[in-house]
Amino acid sequence: MIQLSRFVAIISPTLASATYRCTSDDDCSLNGICTPCSICKCDPGWTSNDCNKLNLQPATRGTGYNHTNVTLPDYYSTKGGNPSWGGQIVQDRRKKSLFYLITSQFARGCSLAGWRPFSTVIRAESRTGPAGGGATTTPRSSSGPSTTTPPSIGIDAAETLPDHCASCKWRNNISVSSAADVRGPWTPPQLVVSNSNNPAPWPAWSEGSPTSQIMLAVEDNYIFTAARWNDSMYGLVKTMAWNTSDYSDHWTEDPFLWRDRRGNWHILCHWMIDIAVHGVKYPRVGGHLFSRNLTGEWAFKLQEVYNTTVHFTDGGHTDYYRRERPKLFFSDDGLLRPLYLINGVQEFNSSASYTLVQPIGSGA
Repeated sequence: MIQLSRFVAIISPTLASATYRCTSDDDCSLNGICTPCSICKCDPGWTSNDCNKLNLQPATRGTGYNHTNVTLPDYYSTKGGNPSWGGQIVQDRRKKSLFYLITSQFARGCSLAGWRPFSTVIRAESRTGPAGGGATTTPRSSSGPSTTTPPSIGIDAAETLPDHCASCKWRNNISVSSAADVRGPWTPPQLVVSNSNNPAPWPAWSEGSPTSQIMLAVEDNYIFTAARWNDSMYGLVKTMAWNTSDYSDHWTEDPFLWRDRRGNWHILCHWMIDIAVHGVKYPRVGGHLFSRNLTGEWAFKLQEVYNTTVHFTDGGHTDYYRRERPKLFFSDDGLLRPLYLINGVQEFNSSASYTLVQPIGSGA
């Protein structure tokens, strides 16, 4: 009986993989290569037969950025503490053990319902690795932070806030600011794309091609390019017709754009399939788009890359009500291995939100 159990355990992975046969790297979601045996060999950080699922590992409780237990005298609301919503991790250029999280944090204790205009771009610091937290500063009021290095791209907002937590119907614009150091001082915001939000910049620079060109994905997966990050004219180079309709099976938001070490392009996004089909915000939330060329034909497999359940190292797990704003932190060895997934999360029956950082694969 013991021998039979061991035999089944050995052959079952082979039988499972035999049900999916690849003919090209596209069948491996451009996250791996199709071997001569017609089986996908996934890149580090990715898993499943077609390499279209992040190989997420248990997270450690207390990491990430969670200040929902903080209240201050000037708060309009104390229900959610000091909420935040996602962000991007940046490693210090000089001190490799120092990491920054550039994130949206809501002023006056206001929750996601008042994200506009109460979002502020803040910097958190960690000296215990990319998943840690730390002290913060508040450069200015804006939302949707995203960084290359050194510019920060976000949504410009007004200087005057209401005297209560409420959402304002302001127009979304994408602006850029820069600083020689992450601590500032930062330049005034410069408008680069009007009537859009959720920016995701990616520099075209590489060791083999040291260019200043930058790519910028925005809401609905429109893609812009510019000769420089502070160019006054960002040009639209790619639209995806199948992503212009809300409540469709391709409905997404919050794109995160990157180019892998083989030159393929990817977008990780908040996939809103369960809102479209069931009218709920969970559990299938992670989507992945990929293309061999920035302006070429993009593929979108209608399957989850990750969901709203997060397992922890203590053996427990949390099923989140919302898990959005995905971003990745990559290895600095030139291989661009995804090491951490960053999301804005909100638990059930709570108005509080915070930033969750979850390790990916063995590299983290």
